[in-house]
Amino acid sequence: MLAVGIIGGGKGGLSIIQLVEGMQGVSLRWVADLDENAPAIQRAREMGIKTDSDFIPLIGDSTLDMVIEVTGSDKVRSLIMEHKHPELAVIEATGARFLVDVVEQREDMIRKLHEEAEILAQNAETLNDNTLQIRESMEQLASEAEKMARTGQEMGETAKEATRAIADTHDILKFIRNIADKTNIIGLNAAIEAARVGEAGRGFAVVADEIRKLAENSSSSVQQISDITENIVNFMEKITRGIKDAGETAQGQAALSEEILASLEGTTSIAAALKEMAEKLAKM
Repeated sequence: MLAVGIIGGGKGGLSIIQLVEGMQGVSLRWVADLDENAPAIQRAREMGIKTDSDFIPLIGDSTLDMVIEVTGSDKVRSLIMEHKHPELAVIEATGARFLVDVVEQREDMIRKLHEEAEILAQNAETLNDNTLQIRESMEQLASEAEKMARTGQEMGETAKEATRAIADTHDILKFIRNIADKTNIIGLNAAIEAARVGEAGRGFAVVADEIRKLAENSSSSVQQISDITENIVNFMEKITRGIKDAGETAQGQAALSEEILASLEGTTSIAAALKEMAEKLAKM
């Protein structure tokens, strides 16, 4: 353990105390100055370190390894050289000034480090908050995409059912067309028979003519319905393709959202680690 004494209680002595108290293997024995209210003297008292107004008896102590003189006084330097024990190492004001500069630069660096650490902590917290917000939005997007994909599948099935129902309608229309054709034939035969019997079949001829008109109208209506259902089939096929494409897009969005969420997990961990690191630096 290196035993050290400081001569000079001004700002220079205070800087030396700050330097020495942070060093391992160094024991600060005392601080000497004529001014009992000097900054280094007050700090030494707070630390429980011996203070004195007369350094001469102190530098004769053979257990003292080093004395640091920060007064810059030639008289003080002469007294030190006159009364110190032979093995005592002396750091004069010039060397002490260098040490003070080192301390001040270190303190300035620490201050700047704290400021940068606080900024880093704020940025890390902002990054963490933004990441969490994005993560929540992506989770909601993924949920909506999955819901849309399910809805697309359900609508696709419904469209298929509608297409099958329309196919059944074609069968019904075909059956009605057959009936109309047969009715038309019956009406034609009835008209032929009415003409053959002459005046007696005139009333029957009117009925036969109405039957033929009904058959013709039925055939025309069947054709119109057939055309409409054909258009509906085409529309349903387009709708089905659109639903299928939308469903596949939604599934792709859901998968992509999951990948983004996985990436955000890593970003969240990094932001948390940065914040923790910055907080530790700020407390140093």
